[in-house]
Amino acid sequence: MNLQSAAALRVMTFNIRGFYNADGANAWEKRAGLNIATIGEAAPHLIGFQEANRANLKAYRGHLPGYHYVAWPEYNNQAPYQFPAIFWDPDVLTPVASDGFWLSETPHAYSASWDTDCIRSAAWVRFRSRVTASHVLHLNTHLDHISEEARVEGTRLILRVLRNVQAGDDLVIITGDFNAAVGSAVYRLYTGAGFADAYLAANDDTPRSFTYHGFEGEHFRGSDSRPRRIDWILARRNDGSPIHVRSCEIVRTHAHPIYPSDHYPVVAEFDGG
Repeated sequence: MNLQSAAALRVMTFNIRGFYNADGANAWEKRAGLNIATIGEAAPHLIGFQEANRANLKAYRGHLPGYHYVAWPEYNNQAPYQFPAIFWDPDVLTPVASDGFWLSETPHAYSASWDTDCIRSAAWVRFRSRVTASHVLHLNTHLDHISEEARVEGTRLILRVLRNVQAGDDLVIITGDFNAAVGSAVYRLYTGAGFADAYLAANDDTPRSFTYHGFEGEHFRGSDSRPRRIDWILARRNDGSPIHVRSCEIVRTHAHPIYPSDHYPVVAEFDGG
C-alpha cells in the first residue's frame, strides 16, 4: 500500500463470519490464514467488516498490522458480540471524527426495534485523504436477516444520520451486509438517496454475481435457487457529481473446501478519495 496507489481509493466490504460458529472444515481457526491472505492480496485502503468479534480482531492486529481500526458499537443479542468494524490504511487516510449508533428507535442505546431478530448497529468514520486532501465519510453496517421492517427502518435511520453528519465530505461510502436483494425496498431507498451501486457501475449483474454462498462457493443455489448479491459498496459525491468506479470485483478466492468466509468479499476502486 502506498500513496501513489491511493490516487484510486480501494474499498472492501466483507462479512467475515465470527470465530465462534461451529463450521466444521470452515471453523475460524482453519480458515483464518486464508481469510487474512485474501484481505492482504486485495490491499484495500478502507474496509468495512461485518460480524467481526474480538478473536477476529486479535488475528487482524497480529497479521494485518498496517491497518488502524475502530470496532464499536457492539451488536447481536448476547455475547460474544459482533462489531461493524472499520479498518483503514493510515498512510492514505487520517481519521478526523467517528461515531456509532444502534439501528433502533433509541439509536444512542444498545437496543432493538421494528421486530428485528438481532440487535444491529452502524459505525462511521470521517477521513481526510493524505493524497488529495479531500474528505471521505465511510459508514459500515449489517442489517437484520429476518425482518424487512427492520431493514427498511434501519436504512431510513442510516440515511437520516448521514444527512446530519456528511456536510463538507467529498465522497460518502456505505459498506455492509444488507441481507436484501438488488431491487428490494432497501436497495431502492439507497439509490433514491443518490447512492450508486459500485458493482453495477462497473459490471452487469448476472446469476453468478451472488455474494452469500454458505461455504459452498459456486455450487450454492440458495433455498429458492436464486442466490443474491446482498453485500454492497454504495457511494455518492456531496456535490451530486457522478461516481467514477474504476473496478468492482466479487473476490472468490478459496482453497476448496476452505473459504475465507461464508460471504464473498467485494472490492471497489474509486477515482480520487
